[in-house]
Amino acid sequence: MKTKSYFIHVLCACFVSLQSLFAQEVLTLSDALKLALENNYSILIAKNEAEISKNNNRIGAAGMLPSVVGTINQDNQIQDSRQKFLNGTDNNKDGAKNNSLNANVELGWTIFDGMKMFATKNRLNELQQIGELKMRANIENTFMRITKAYFDVLLAKQQLLSNEEALATTKQRRELAEEKWKAGKSPKTEVLKARVDENADSATYLRQLIAVNNLKVTLNQLLARDINTSFEIDTNSSAIQKQYVLNELMNKVTAQNASLLIAKKNQQISLLSLREIQAERMPTIQLKSGYNYNKQQSEAGFLQSSQTNGFHFGAGLSINLFNGFDVSKRMQNAKLTTRSYELVYKDSLTRMQNQIQLAYNNFVLSQKLVEFEKQNLSISKENFEIANEQYKVGVITSIELREAQLNLLKSKIRLYSSEYEAKINETELLRLSGELMRF
Repeated sequence: MKTKSYFIHVLCACFVSLQSLFAQEVLTLSDALKLALENNYSILIAKNEAEISKNNNRIGAAGMLPSVVGTINQDNQIQDSRQKFLNGTDNNKDGAKNNSLNANVELGWTIFDGMKMFATKNRLNELQQIGELKMRANIENTFMRITKAYFDVLLAKQQLLSNEEALATTKQRRELAEEKWKAGKSPKTEVLKARVDENADSATYLRQLIAVNNLKVTLNQLLARDINTSFEIDTNSSAIQKQYVLNELMNKVTAQNASLLIAKKNQQISLLSLREIQAERMPTIQLKSGYNYNKQQSEAGFLQSSQTNGFHFGAGLSINLFNGFDVSKRMQNAKLTTRSYELVYKDSLTRMQNQIQLAYNNFVLSQKLVEFEKQNLSISKENFEIANEQYKVGVITSIELREAQLNLLKSKIRLYSSEYEAKINETELLRLSGELMRF
C-alpha cells in the first residue's frame, strides 16, 4: 500500500512539474477569440467566400457597362480553279492561293432593358450582404464553440483544484491516523482506510489532470495553433457580465440575428429576380459602333485583290413578342419562390423566438442555481470544518469525516457546473441576439 501511494504521489508531482515547466501566460477568453478570428480555418474560409460575393457585385456584372470585342481572322486557301466564260475563254489555275484577312472592333452598349440591369445590380448588392451575413454567422458559431471549449477547460481546471484540495485533506487525515496508530490511540484499520481514500483521491486527481490537458488540446485545435501549446485559464472568466431583459432580446433577435437577416435577404432577392423576369417584356435599346478592316488576295477568279476599312455606328431595338409563354411561366415560379421565402422567414422567426425564450429560461434558472450552490457550499464548508475538528478529538469516525469531505467536494463541483451552465447560456443569448461579436 505504501509503495502504491508513493508511486501515485510521484506521478502527480511529475505532472505538476511538467505543467509548471511549460506554463505560459494566462489565456483570456478575449485573447482566444482574437486568435480564432485570425487563425481559425472555418473563419478564414468564410472570409474568402464573403470576398467572392463582394467581387461579384459589379456594375459590369449587372450589364450597365458597354462591351468591346476585338476579332482577327486570317484565312488561307490553295485551290484548283476551272472557269469558262460566256465569251468562250477559259481561266484554269492549279494551286491558286487565296488569302483573306479580316479584323474588327465592335462596341455594344445596352442603354435600356426595362430596368433589368438595375434590378440585377440590387440583387448583387443583396448577395454581397448575404455573403457578409454568412461570414458573421460562421464567426458567431465558431466563437460559440470556442467559448464552450474555453469554459470546458475552466470547469475541468476548477474541478482539478478541488480534487487537489481533497487529496491534500485526505493526506493530512492519513498522517494523523498514522500518528494515532503509532501512539496506540487508534487501530491500524484507520490508517488503512485513510490510505485507500488517499489512493482513490490520487487516481481521481490524475484522471482529472488528463482531462484538463485533453480539453486544452481541443481548444488549441479550434484556435488553429500547435495543439501542444501550453496555457493557463483566466479563472475570473465565469463572471456573468450583466442582466438581460427578454423583450429587449426578442427585439434584437429580429433586428440582428444573422440567420433571420439572411432569410429576409433571400426574400428580397426573390422579389428582384421577379423584376428581372418582368423586364424581359420591355423593349431593349442598344447602341452599336465599330471599326472593320478587310483585305483579300486571290490568284484565281475575277478579283485579284481587295481592301476595305472604316467605321460603322448605329442603334438597335428589340422586343420579345412571343416565346411560348416562357416569361409568364417563369414569373409564376418567381412569385411562388417569393411566397416560399416569406414562409421561410416566418418559420425562422418563430424558431429563433423559441430558442431565445428557452435560452433565457435556462439562463435565469442557472443564475438561481449558482446562488443556491454558493449557499450550499458555505454550509458544506462549515460542516466539514466542524467534522474535521471532531475527528481530531475522536468524536466522529473516519467514515463520517469522509462523508463530510465528499459532500464538500460535490458542493464545489455543483457550483462550478452551475457557473459553467450560466456562462454557456449567456453566450447563447448573445449569439442568438446578434451581440456575440460585440461582447
